[in-house]
Amino acid sequence: MPQAVTAARALAAALTGPQGMFDARRTTVVPEPADPRQILDPLRRMVREPDADLLLFAYCGHGLLGRDDRLCLALTPSSQYGGGSDPSPSLPFTEVASLLRESSARHKVAILDCCFSGRALGPDGHGIHLLTACGPIQKALFPPDGTLTGFTGAVLGVLDEGIPDGPRHLGLADLYDRLAVVLPTTPAPRTGLFPTGYPAPHQQTVDRSGHLALAVNPAHGTARTPAGLRARAAFAQRLKRLTEPSPDTPVPDPAALPRLVDVLADLAVDAAEVLGPLDDFSIDVRRNHAVMTGVAGSPEQATALLSTLVDALRAKSATHRSLPGAERALAHWSSRRSFNGA
Repeated sequence: MPQAVTAARALAAALTGPQGMFDARRTTVVPEPADPRQILDPLRRMVREPDADLLLFAYCGHGLLGRDDRLCLALTPSSQYGGGSDPSPSLPFTEVASLLRESSARHKVAILDCCFSGRALGPDGHGIHLLTACGPIQKALFPPDGTLTGFTGAVLGVLDEGIPDGPRHLGLADLYDRLAVVLPTTPAPRTGLFPTGYPAPHQQTVDRSGHLALAVNPAHGTARTPAGLRARAAFAQRLKRLTEPSPDTPVPDPAALPRLVDVLADLAVDAAEVLGPLDDFSIDVRRNHAVMTGVAGSPEQATALLSTLVDALRAKSATHRSLPGAERALAHWSSRRSFNGA
């Protein structure tokens, strides 16, 4: 899988580059390791460093199932087989985790971009902040014709593009929250298990480890610029897809809908202040915010928001192109309000 080598090198470059928080002199990339010692020896040297505050281990490659179905990290000649023992050669993640826990660093982090990576969650990863590409029984997908794996490619996309309404530094929790929306809404190779999107990532935190910064947010301070507003709207559209039943999500994430309403509410306020309340972009966001507020269970509030919008549109022009759609939405949620009240 050449995408794994390219992705690992690109991730190291991003984390040690101008926006990254890591020292290139204290970062080691091991491409295509053929022996566990090629990974464990440099990791052991880092573990012994007395002045490390954060120790990060990242793996990109094939994940295999070993003895007792534990996660094993594939090496160059590894192959999966059934037999009840660890693939040989391979590196059980438990060995990596045990070594990480020996470090005096205050924080230990492991980012695992491989199949079955969710098996590291729980006791095997005790004391370690974990960010995994998928769950314990899922496969981490990669585009056969692409240059990066799906998960690490998405990580690099967030680090490169940033989050317009995010903090100055991108922490692990910020990264996870973004990936949890971006990955399932990114077209993936069809496998029969994931007809459309990549599997959602998983995260295990240790105390406040989610606040650990990986890189500077390149989009910080752009939330109220035209480009930032468009990027926020595009993210809201992705988030909206997670609220709708589909073959991938027959039962949508219950947390997605209230989050979407909050995202649209903030976006509507900023768009109205920056572009004007009756700019085409602002009108679309205001209508979407009102509609999703109703979907979230507040038809009264949806009606109030739409009434304000319809009145403003009528005052501007009785033939405004956005007026019919806003009036239909108002009629729908007004009737739902009356029904609910009855």
